[in-house]
Amino acid sequence: MKQGYNLVRVISLIVIFLMSSESGALMVGMSTERLTRESELVIVGDVENTISQWSDDGKQIVTQVTITYTDVIKGKNTNRKVVVEHEGGEVGEVGMQVSDSPHFRKGEKVILFLKPEKIKEDKNIFKIVGSAQGKYTIGTDGIARKKGFSLWSDKELIDNNIPADMLIDKIKKVK
Repeated sequence: MKQGYNLVRVISLIVIFLMSSESGALMVGMSTERLTRESELVIVGDVENTISQWSDDGKQIVTQVTITYTDVIKGKNTNRKVVVEHEGGEVGEVGMQVSDSPHFRKGEKVILFLKPEKIKEDKNIFKIVGSAQGKYTIGTDGIARKKGFSLWSDKELIDNNIPADMLIDKIKKVK
């Protein structure tokens, strides 16, 4: 009986360890075509600023990211800046991490697939389509990359590690 108890204890510790280790989310992949169709605005831009704060209801932390964009691939926006909001971030000593939310760094060059979420404080707030899948980081080598998760799709081609110019051309061709 004691051996069975020890085995259950060891297995429980392994499960707890695996659940607490850092890993990306597994999600059903969205093709470039699907991301584009579900977006009202697709832009190329630079991360200007990130600010984390408590949500209006005080139940979660959200981060607002200001993007200065250099190109609109789909849609219309005349401001040259957009504010994107996603779940997660740090406020004081409290942090909240959401596995399928994108992460942003100041100065990072990105391609974003967006849809309007709400108007707050005279700002249009956008949400990223497909969570982290709707954000590509463009490296200094010109390659657009998705980060932080594994993709699964049995029917559609998922673009990852693709030249940014090629990705932009694919987006423009979606009707």
